[in-house]
Amino acid sequence: MKIGEVLALTLEKKVSVIAKESLDIGEKKTVEALKKAGCYSISGKKGWYFDGERSVLEKSIYDFVEKKAAAGNKKTSQENRKKGSKEVNLKTNKQVNNKTYKPGSNKLGNPGIKQVGKETKKVTYEIDPKIHDELKIRSIREKRNVSEIVNELLIKGLNMD
Repeated sequence: MKIGEVLALTLEKKVSVIAKESLDIGEKKTVEALKKAGCYSISGKKGWYFDGERSVLEKSIYDFVEKKAAAGNKKTSQENRKKGSKEVNLKTNKQVNNKTYKPGSNKLGNPGIKQVGKETKKVTYEIDPKIHDELKIRSIREKRNVSEIVNELLIKGLNMD
């Protein structure tokens, strides 16, 4: 099935239903393939969308499904846990952008930013794409995540220093 056909179906049906009725892959792989093709969904709006090159819409969704590795090429679970020279303890803590996230906590440790409350709150705001691009560039340069930079700018802008 072509990407364009899948996108058209998402306006009427959920991805899980499309995967079950029309595809040989599950919902998770369908979503991954759509993302890999450059498609996106908008929270609160029905369907998936695509703004890229039209030729992608004519390609099969299966072109974007990740192939399973051959049995001899599988990494050991210990190799999968290592990121660079650091090992991640999958049972208790996860590493997110070189910071430790502790289960049950909604906060990443960040000594560089003064925290207003004990926990962070996940929010969605619409901002100018140019501003978002600048935030991403700055985050790469400073090796910090966009949320940290936005928090810092908001604290300064609201004179909460």
